[in-house]
Amino acid sequence: MDQAQGNACLRCHAPLAEQKALLAIDRDWPGRPASPPPAWVPADLHLRGLACAACHVRGHRRFGPPRAADAPPPPERAPHGGFEAEPAFGDSRFCGTCHQFKPDGRQVNGKLLENTLAEWRDSRHAREGRACQACHMPGRRHLWRGVHDPEMVRAALLREMSVTRTDAGHLRIRVVLGNRGAGHYLPTYVVPKIHVDVVLRGPGTHMLVGRHVIGRTLDVALAHESADTRLAPDARRTLEYEVAVPPGAWRAVLRTEVAPGEHYERMFADMRRRHPEFDGGTRALLDQALGNAVGARYFLEELSVAAPEAVGARAQAVAN
Repeated sequence: MDQAQGNACLRCHAPLAEQKALLAIDRDWPGRPASPPPAWVPADLHLRGLACAACHVRGHRRFGPPRAADAPPPPERAPHGGFEAEPAFGDSRFCGTCHQFKPDGRQVNGKLLENTLAEWRDSRHAREGRACQACHMPGRRHLWRGVHDPEMVRAALLREMSVTRTDAGHLRIRVVLGNRGAGHYLPTYVVPKIHVDVVLRGPGTHMLVGRHVIGRTLDVALAHESADTRLAPDARRTLEYEVAVPPGAWRAVLRTEVAPGEHYERMFADMRRRHPEFDGGTRALLDQALGNAVGARYFLEELSVAAPEAVGARAQAVAN
């Protein structure tokens, strides 16, 4: 990237002025500081991403949320000399600084690349007064719970499956997927994907019946959209499959794999392939990044339904 492109990314991913200065020195960009940073600035600060000061420091003043009613009394000597209470820390607009592009911001296929705050505003979660922090920072803990957290995805994603015996040689498999818990599209951004496979297991057979992806799929340059199958808040999508099967004991299985960094997987692999001129250190970093993205994948518990034997009978299962 050139300097302008880099600064556009740094605005959210490494927003401190010290981080920009360190990267400018590292990249030999125009306007870089003429002298090294002060001793109190870690030399690798620009590699640490979103640091505490990005949210809690403005103009060398320290801010935090107002003290909770059930919080213990503050210590006599608080770190940093204490902080100034600021109600904005409990407001979804605070998160929208990075998680909502402006109306004239980058769009693909007529849709903003980052539109999470607007999605939340249109949801019942906003009407019910449930801010972003309530789910992603429960109890004010800095957990950043999201698509990397299996429990979070389980709570957000409705999964139902039923199997009906339509006649002696056919089954109808019906899958319902829904966004029951997220106050924005599921998933909201282009990076994660949720892969759903419907598998039929029977006498000596393991058959893939259907495959569905939940997510917004763009090319690695973020220029073209090939699909948008995300689930809006409280929305549902139904998938149906008619399968011819011989007699026997059959079981339909719903397998769900969450790929939090699917877009990054493709992006890092593409960068490595297109740039054989990269030095060994750069290629090692790309390999590490690719490995981290692939390694973040995980499976939710399978949903399994035994096919009924009687014609017209139906069996169903719902994931908790």
